[in-house]
Amino acid sequence: MRNITTSTLIGCTLAVSLLSLAFNASAGTAPTIQECATCSITDAAVSAVNGKIDFHYGSVNDTYTRGVGGALSLPVGKSFGVQIDGLYARAAESDIYGYGAHFFSRRPSKGLLGLAAGGLTSTDFNDVVVGVEGEYYLDNITLGAFVGYNHFDNHFDNPKLGGRLANETNFVAARLYAAIYPIDDLVVRIGYENRFERNFYTAHLEYQTPVAGLALFADGALGDASFYSLVGGVRYYFGAKKSLKARHRQDDPQSLPGSNLPTSIAGGQGGSAAPAGEVPPT
Repeated sequence: MRNITTSTLIGCTLAVSLLSLAFNASAGTAPTIQECATCSITDAAVSAVNGKIDFHYGSVNDTYTRGVGGALSLPVGKSFGVQIDGLYARAAESDIYGYGAHFFSRRPSKGLLGLAAGGLTSTDFNDVVVGVEGEYYLDNITLGAFVGYNHFDNHFDNPKLGGRLANETNFVAARLYAAIYPIDDLVVRIGYENRFERNFYTAHLEYQTPVAGLALFADGALGDASFYSLVGGVRYYFGAKKSLKARHRQDDPQSLPGSNLPTSIAGGQGGSAAPAGEVPPT
C-alpha cells in the first residue's frame, strides 16, 4: 500500500481519535431540560426517517459534470443510525454511479462517531473508500474528520492494446474539515483532503431557503497538479421542518460518493487528481 505523508496520516488519525474521546467523554451525560429547551434537539442518533435529493452541475478540470444524488437515513434504536447514499453523474463522456453506507452513533448535542464505506464506478475507474468518520459539535461550529482505506482502479485507454489498461492502487484517504454556521440556515465548510498521495483544499457553502427543505449549495476545490473544481446545485430535504444546522446534526451525515466525486472524476481521466506518478499509457 502506498503511504501518504506520515504527518498527514498521524494528524488525521489523531483528529478522529480526539473526536472519539470527546464524544465518549460526554456520552454518559444526559442533556439537561434547560439544554434541550435551548438547543431544541432530540437525543436520538437520527431524529426520524428522513432523506434528501440534490441536483448538481459544474466543472472539474476540463470536463463538465451534472447529475443527481440522494440519501436515506434511518434510526436504529435511540443511540445508532444508518444512512444509504446513492448518486448518478455524467462526466468525461462516462456514466458514473455512486453508492455509500454509514453506521454511526450520535449525540446531537455532542457529536458523531461511526463507520462509512462507499464508492464510485464508471467505464474509466472504480474508486472504493472504507473508513472511520467523526464529528464534534460546538455551538455554531462542527469539527469533522475521516480516515480510511482507498482502492482506486483506473482504466486508461490504450490504443496499442486495443482496449483499456487497469492500474490498481491502494492508498490511505484522509479528510479534515470545519463547518461554521453564521446563522442556523447557512453553513460555510472548509476542509483539507489527501487522496491518491495528493493534497486538496475544499470549500462548501449551503443555504436553506425560506421554502421548507429547499437549499442551494456550491462546492469548490483546488489541489496539487493544478486540480480545480467548481460545482453548484439545489438540494431538497425530506422530513420535519427544521434549520439546516439541525438537519446536519440530527439527520444525515455527509454523502460519501458526493464528497469524493470531483477527485474521482479527475483521477479517472488520468489527470491532475490521478494517483501520483501514473499517467495514461500510450
